Amino acid sequence: MGSIFVHFLDVGQGNMNVIVFPDNFVMVYDCNISDDNEKNILKYMKKILPKNEIDIFVNSHRDSDHMRGIKKLHATFPIKRLWDTDVSSNTDAPEYKEYMDFRRNMGDEVWIAKPNHILKAKPNVKILNGVRDGLDDPNSQSIVLHISNNNSSVLLSGDTDAIVWKDYIMKEASDKIKSDILLASHHGSLTFFDDTRDEKYHYVSHIQAISPSMTIISVGTNPHGHPDKKALEYYDKYSKGSNLGNKVYRTDEKGNIKLELKDDDGWNLTGEQN
Repeated sequence: MGSIFVHFLDVGQGNMNVIVFPDNFVMVYDCNISDDNEKNILKYMKKILPKNEIDIFVNSHRDSDHMRGIKKLHATFPIKRLWDTDVSSNTDAPEYKEYMDFRRNMGDEVWIAKPNHILKAKPNVKILNGVRDGLDDPNSQSIVLHISNNNSSVLLSGDTDAIVWKDYIMKEASDKIKSDILLASHHGSLTFFDDTRDEKYHYVSHIQAISPSMTIISVGTNPHGHPDKKALEYYDKYSKGSNLGNKVYRTDEKGNIKLELKDDDGWNLTGEQN
């Protein structure tokens, strides 16, 4: 069938992933294109895309650093369909207003992502998290995607927190989250492990179940302390390591990172600055 290629783009403090399937189907998960990085990002995408369009853009959640520059992306690589959570965030942000204008212009090609949907049968793409009744935080309702090619897989976690993993995802899909490669939630924030209702212990059952070989952190210069030192300790502890002993890659250190999920069950991960 062929390999799946997942690209973790170096977009600074934000996230953007490009997934190219064996049938040349193109999915982009999040966007963070600014005036400063636009030239480099679009140049890289022209190099890796098999065609001049994007079949599906997935907005994990409506924070600026996950949807910035959506119209710049669309102008160069027309987007055919949009997946969204329909959960509001900071409605005053200019990036939010631009995104919502883009969303309205997509008309009927907008699909609301809900948990436990299978989006693409072969290779397998599953939604593990999305819009949920009873939750207000847009981060906790981030779209989480599990993408597998035979027995190799990657988990894209958005900005999900420990609470949604403990209360929902682990109860619904604990047997479906094991992944070779994990995209660290929220740029390496401790919120992935910190259940604020438990003052004594951090939550780690989810990363134990995911059992990644390696974790990738999409991060840039920021005032938030990302990646968090304690979170880095957990990612290092619970990532098993590659055959070279690597456990954590960061886009601010490695640049654009390319993952190949092979159809013979193997995987390969390379950074531009290796």
